Amino acid sequence: MKTTPLLLSAALLLACFSGCTPSTQKQKAMKTNDGSLSTVETSGNKLTVCDFAAVKDTIEVPLSEFVEDCRIIRFDNSDEALFKAWFILATDQYIGVRQSGAAFKLFDKEGKFLHDIGAVGNGAGEYAISIYDEVIDEKNGHIFFTPFVGDKIMMYGTDGRWIKDIKLPGRLQKPKLSLNPDGTLAVVHMPFSEDEPFAFQMDTEGNILKKIPTTAAMKAENFDGEVFSYRNCNDFDFFHTGIDTLFVYDVAGNRLLPEFTMTFPNPKEKPIHLYYRLPHHFMVSYYYWGNNGPERGGNILIDKQKNASSYFNLVNDFYGNLPVSSPGHCFYRGYFIQNLEPGQLAEQIEKHLASGKCPSQDKKKLQELAASLNENDNNVLFIGKVRQ
Repeated sequence: MKTTPLLLSAALLLACFSGCTPSTQKQKAMKTNDGSLSTVETSGNKLTVCDFAAVKDTIEVPLSEFVEDCRIIRFDNSDEALFKAWFILATDQYIGVRQSGAAFKLFDKEGKFLHDIGAVGNGAGEYAISIYDEVIDEKNGHIFFTPFVGDKIMMYGTDGRWIKDIKLPGRLQKPKLSLNPDGTLAVVHMPFSEDEPFAFQMDTEGNILKKIPTTAAMKAENFDGEVFSYRNCNDFDFFHTGIDTLFVYDVAGNRLLPEFTMTFPNPKEKPIHLYYRLPHHFMVSYYYWGNNGPERGGNILIDKQKNASSYFNLVNDFYGNLPVSSPGHCFYRGYFIQNLEPGQLAEQIEKHLASGKCPSQDKKKLQELAASLNENDNNVLFIGKVRQ
């Protein structure tokens, strides 16, 4: 689908800087116990702290380090199936595409378009502003949406029908949503008042079952911050930018467990950054904001088993070591998800083949892939399940 790429979120800004770290020492192993990490015990939970100033070497990391496999999905080319993705969610049966200012689209796991879920508007089953998060409950055939701001959670069937709006006792700001094993829901958001809960659990009738109160440190003053939640470890983790810590919401114990944060040499000049969590790693993407917008930045990998960190570049070794931009953002809800327009992918392959960095045994595979792409087709998705 030939279109101009859109800047979809603050996280996607980081894609500009995937190669802007110090020069890569290809295939260099990450040092063990390099002194860049420390841990803080908090109520029996270990908080990992990375010293930004102590991160040194740059390594090239293969995608197979994190995923079991990787394949390509080509989405339907019908007019109703075309999309501009903001986030893409994969489950065992479905692929859901959240768009900015357009309907959420549901596909099967092979990329066949099924139907829109809801629509943009002000009527029943419609959302007037962008969806901020979604959950697909395959077992019960439900899909839930949270709005950017509002006092409800929208409930649909996986068949596309609107079921109801679940009314809440208060307003949510930038809420993130997770499905609990028993079919109830867990929510975290940006509270503007200490009278609002910071996190809570609810049933599908809107009854609040458990909640965590808001402290002064948790309270947001405005909408400038964000709540990011990538959930690659079979639990509800989230990064609240106002607190600068990646947490896990332990729903069984109804408590927040701090998992990761980073220290910077000069807190007043620290870069804009995001934290991501994988089963055996943390990732950090960062950039500095200059007079003309985002400037230099990079990506950091923290290996929890080696107790070490490095700058890193991610390459897709399933497809000839194709570079992966904004690596942390590509791991979402237990899957590696890299969505590209066909024209973008063809350009990347051409550039990669010309660089001489593609292994000789993979050149034919990439050449055939590039030849099969049509810039007017719908999106192409690289997808692989995260290794637990």
